[in-house]
Amino acid sequence: MSILSVINAALQKHGWLIARLPSDEEARAAQLVGLLVEDNADGRARRHTLQPWLWYERPVRERFEGQECCLTVEGPIYRSRDGTGYPLGSQLRTEFGWLDLTPEETNQLADEVRSAIDLVLLRWFTRPDMVDRQLPSRQSRDRYYDDYVARNLILSATPPTARMEQDVHAN
Repeated sequence: MSILSVINAALQKHGWLIARLPSDEEARAAQLVGLLVEDNADGRARRHTLQPWLWYERPVRERFEGQECCLTVEGPIYRSRDGTGYPLGSQLRTEFGWLDLTPEETNQLADEVRSAIDLVLLRWFTRPDMVDRQLPSRQSRDRYYDDYVARNLILSATPPTARMEQDVHAN
């Protein structure tokens, strides 16, 4: 049985299907499928993250989600004669409805959104109270320890509920 058959069988159990897969991508795809079908909180989070990409007819290149609006950039990317890459277009969703944008409008809007994101993130990164926490490279996670620390930080930042108090006393 080929790896593609194994992947398709695993995906079909969840209602998904891969039509084609280059042979040099089989091992990586198998790893990704394994992560997606994990029967735990991580697997559920990965499936939840992937779900919006399955709503659209075209491949989703990027998604920018705000609290009121969402921009979905559709691919693939095509290069013009001058080398500029253009997505096929995008869809902008708001509480008022939907707006289809052209490839050129999509590039312009996506650049503006990326710049706004950079501005906010850099403002946070350069805050004086963040200087001591800045690191030169990404740190790996010790999931057992880091998840426990994160859970305790969340609990300390939110008012307790009866369920949370039961969980804390059970541990």
